[in-house]
Parts: sequence; structure tokens; C-alpha cells
Amino acid sequence: MERVLETDRAVEQSPLSGSVILVVDDDEDIRTFLLALFADHGAGLCEAADGDEAMVMAKTKHPDLITLDLSMPGRDGVSTFCDLRDDPQTEDIPVCVVTGHPEFRRVIYERPVKAPEGFVCKPVNPEELVRTARRILALRSRRLTRRH
Repeated sequence: MERVLETDRAVEQSPLSGSVILVVDDDEDIRTFLLALFADHGAGLCEAADGDEAMVMAKTKHPDLITLDLSMPGRDGVSTFCDLRDDPQTEDIPVCVVTGHPEFRRVIYERPVKAPEGFVCKPVNPEELVRTARRILALRSRRLTRRH
């Protein structure tokens, strides 16, 4: 049992360096905030302002994690999430939903696709988001290690 606790602490304190995070949000101020937050923790970054751009970036940059706002004009985050999960090029990229609409949690988890790996409500608590990102990336790393 103690070993699990040590592992959890190590994950919570691990840098995000070596990981690429795609930040998707139509609000430029929020994107800037999230990009700065992840950069401060060593992550490589790319960004998208809408769902269409997010799909292109996901396919071309192959990020290790996508943070996805659900309320965006045009292709909203819910349809973008489903498209990411349905596309063989992007289906395995972990997604952390970051939204100001906690009621969307039910909507996103009721979809016939694999649920997101994380869910954080706005206003974003920076420590919670970084901790969530670290855990998602650690799980992804373990999963990839097992495949090889």
C-alpha cells in the first residue's frame, strides 16, 4: 500500500517535460493561461481555437494530451471529442475536458465513445489541472510501455 502512495506522490511532482499538450479553447485569454501554466511545468505546447483546428492539430502534431473546452462556436467540443475518438489517427490521444459547464459532464460521459481521461471545471484550479494532466500522462506512459 505504501508503494502506491509513493508512486502517486512521484506522479504529482513529475514535470510535464517531454510531453506535448494541445490546448483547445475558443477564449484566447484562457488558452494563454493554460499554455503558460503547462509551459511553466515544462510541457511542449500547441493550440487550437476551435474544433476544426483541433482535429488538424491532433492529426499533425500527435500530442500526448489534449485539453478540450466543450463550449465553442462552430464544431463544439462535444462533437470534436466524438470525432477525436472515432478517428483511428486520434482515438488513443488522452483528452481532459476543461469546461465552465459542469452539467456537460453527463453529456460527454453518455456518448457511445470511450470517456475522457479527465474532467476539470472552470474556473480552472491550476494545481488541479496540472495534477490531472500528470496522472493522465503517467497512465498513458504505462499503457504504451505495456504495448511494447
